[in-house]
Amino acid sequence: MRRMRVVITLFLIAIFSEMSLKAQEISYPEKGVVTEFRLYIEGVDEIKGEIRIAMFDSKEKYTKDPVYAIVLPVDSTTIVWTQEMLPYGEYAIAVYHDKNENGKIDTNFLGIPKEDYGFSNNARGRFGPASWEDSKFKIEDTYFTTSINIK
Repeated sequence: MRRMRVVITLFLIAIFSEMSLKAQEISYPEKGVVTEFRLYIEGVDEIKGEIRIAMFDSKEKYTKDPVYAIVLPVDSTTIVWTQEMLPYGEYAIAVYHDKNENGKIDTNFLGIPKEDYGFSNNARGRFGPASWEDSKFKIEDTYFTTSINIK
């Protein structure tokens, strides 16, 4: 009887040891994180007002629900935005120069923007914002730098 308990105990130890080894083999890697993301906004023609940045992390949220919404003062013809600890993934950015600081992009009577704007990859839309497909970029490195030229 005692010998049977020892055999069963050893058998259970072997099973649980094997399970813990398998659990380690199928562990999931931690989601990567950029230690520094840097965006250069170029083409600022007047040093006045604000630059408004909206960063999106999915096609479903694009142009509606940004993961970051930043307002920076215009103090140069090139504006730099740095974000630390940004997760790896796909993103798209929309930017405009709010010269009169009214919090919206001003348009003419046809709906055409009167203030300079741009999208990541310097994508341009037809009759609206650039598409997610044209604007998206992928972050999968520790450091990532991109630029947008506003027009």
